[in-house]
Amino acid sequence: MDEIRMIQSLLGEAPPSDEVVAEGRRRLAAHAPARSARTRRRLWGGLAVVGAATAVAVAIGLTGGGPPATRRTEVRPLTARQILLTAADKAASTPVGRYWHTHVISSEGYHVDRGDYMIFGARQEIDQWIARSDKDPDVFRSRFAGAVPQTAADRAAWKKAGSPSTWRVLSNGQMIRQSARSDAWDLVRMTPAQKRGERRLEAKMAARCAKKPRACPPAQPTDAQREAMARDPEALKRYLLKAAGGGGSSYLLSVAGRFLLDPSSPQLRAAVFRVLADVPGVRSLGASRDSLGRPATVLAGRMTQNGNVYDSELLLDPVTYVPLGTQMVLVHGNGGRTVPPSPGMPPVQSGGLETKGMKPGAIAHSEIYLTMGWTNTAYGG
Repeated sequence: MDEIRMIQSLLGEAPPSDEVVAEGRRRLAAHAPARSARTRRRLWGGLAVVGAATAVAVAIGLTGGGPPATRRTEVRPLTARQILLTAADKAASTPVGRYWHTHVISSEGYHVDRGDYMIFGARQEIDQWIARSDKDPDVFRSRFAGAVPQTAADRAAWKKAGSPSTWRVLSNGQMIRQSARSDAWDLVRMTPAQKRGERRLEAKMAARCAKKPRACPPAQPTDAQREAMARDPEALKRYLLKAAGGGGSSYLLSVAGRFLLDPSSPQLRAAVFRVLADVPGVRSLGASRDSLGRPATVLAGRMTQNGNVYDSELLLDPVTYVPLGTQMVLVHGNGGRTVPPSPGMPPVQSGGLETKGMKPGAIAHSEIYLTMGWTNTAYGG
């Protein structure tokens, strides 16, 4: 893990949280050699200017007029809490724009017996521009993208197996077909008038469901209700835990990633990261790369479902701390047994029941965020 680059970027790019600054000073103080009072004042004065932008203690020797002597000390990786608090600081300083733009690919992981490799299948791709103002239109694009091997090793096994373009894979107790061919894009534009009509319809449905709540599915929070949770961390935590169902706090990373896909103010996005910072059991897995090869900082919570053990992971850009996606990674499979899901547990795989043939490290479910954030650029298609 490139710790020096990571800490330099977070302390140089944006004001660090108090906890991160304190940790940086503690590390420097713990390893600093004895100096005169004048030297210490000059050192700490410099740190005040650069914001503690180095994570390596350097002792400068001035004896004999020779080259300065240096001493390197090992730097501890940032904790999950420190990473999430830094992500909160970054999110709070991000400006809003005219459109909320997200481009997401959701995939299920399937094992291919012939060749013994994993693919991403059932890939639903959604690209959308949601206007902040009702005076601007919304644009939605969607399609089913073609299946692809998961990793470089999977791609090599796929080539060795003859580079098939269709597969028969096990899903929910049945063999289903997957194809490498992508469907055409489906494009939907919502005019301001259509958006107003949809809101009126939603209001009528909400009023009807208030009278007969058992006849309606759980209502999603309105934009105003979501933003109110930015000022009420306990309410935000209760909502996320309820959305996690039987997965509990171990599944909150995935739930939070999905929650952040909807238009959110900088304050709400920061609040989500601060809630996650206090979730027990969340740990940092360090630096890695996502399935697209992008550098990522990985956070994980351990959970068990259907007799399988998974890491529920949230991937962050190591510089901007914007989420790059979530994924469910197999830690230990149940041997391919079909185990009914526990009540309230979230879906993992299509049916979420089989891990037959899957090895530790296989991705059972993936959501890749190609784009997530505010922009002033409208859809140009």
